Amino acid sequence: MTRSQAVAADRTVVLAAGDFPRAGEPRRILSAATRVVACDGAAAAYMREFGRWPDVTVGDMDSVGDSIPPSAVRDADQDENDLSKALALCRRRGWRDPIVLGATGRREDHTLGNVFRAIAAEVRVATDYGEFLPVRGRLAFRTWKGAGVSVFAADAAAKMTSRGLRWKLDGVRLDTPWRATLNRASSESVVVTADRPASVYVERCPSSRRAAVSLGSNLGNRAAYLRRALALLSRMPKTRLLDASTVVETDPVDVPRRFAAMRFLNQAALFETELAPLEFSRRMHAMEDRLGRVRGVRNGPRTIDIDLVMFEGVEMRSRELVLPHPRAASRDFVVRPLREIGLEVGKW
Repeated sequence: MTRSQAVAADRTVVLAAGDFPRAGEPRRILSAATRVVACDGAAAAYMREFGRWPDVTVGDMDSVGDSIPPSAVRDADQDENDLSKALALCRRRGWRDPIVLGATGRREDHTLGNVFRAIAAEVRVATDYGEFLPVRGRLAFRTWKGAGVSVFAADAAAKMTSRGLRWKLDGVRLDTPWRATLNRASSESVVVTADRPASVYVERCPSSRRAAVSLGSNLGNRAAYLRRALALLSRMPKTRLLDASTVVETDPVDVPRRFAAMRFLNQAALFETELAPLEFSRRMHAMEDRLGRVRGVRNGPRTIDIDLVMFEGVEMRSRELVLPHPRAASRDFVVRPLREIGLEVGKW
């Protein structure tokens, strides 16, 4: 990699015409998209919100208003809904693993149709209240103990197993669409397996907040230290990883001259946590020690540097912790990875 250079993550969002994402995780996902494929009328909502058309608009164009988007792909097939058409276009163009937003809200029949279409297509759906996660043979995920979890399968003959759910799925006959719904997580780690297309709905934790973290390393096996730090952070109690940027290589900033040639690898990550900011920060710095960071020289080389940049809903200034991070907004090696995952310093 050359200076501050890396290949950005490829992220496709399919925007349906239900409730438009205006805050929280759905909005962040939309902001981080490499491209947006809108379902008919959702294109007009996107234009009103962002002042530009989505990258592609799919449908019969009966709901876009007076202006047809310049990227429109007209498809008048009435046997398929617009979400089906958008997902088919993604497959044809090789845009893998799209995330569906705006699939719920407004009309309940559209919500049900979109959810079951997403199950068949094995794609992820994010809403204001939770996520539908595709089960591609095996799905392992972290959540909060007691989270509402529902499982849906398009085929009643599907065979499923589970670990970490209050009521196990092993041997359950899915003879009705609601048979495996209204379950609860009995552990922070859950595993569901299925031999046919299925989807797991996971409720968002109402007491959790998001924490944005910046990671850097300029000593030893830098990439390995970033991977180990991210793994340790992801395993903190009552915490789960939501997203991580690609890794960029950057020149050091404000370091002693003798270390100026020791370049950094940097990354940003977003977590959802029930921990308080100080506890999160203390655990984070304990991980730095565990990964061999030595603090003898100010701004000297380090195996790992982990900074808590923002904590949702929190502004604080104490001897131990200042939020948002006071220097983050002026540092490109922090700002650019955060932007890749849809975040701006000081803004949620």
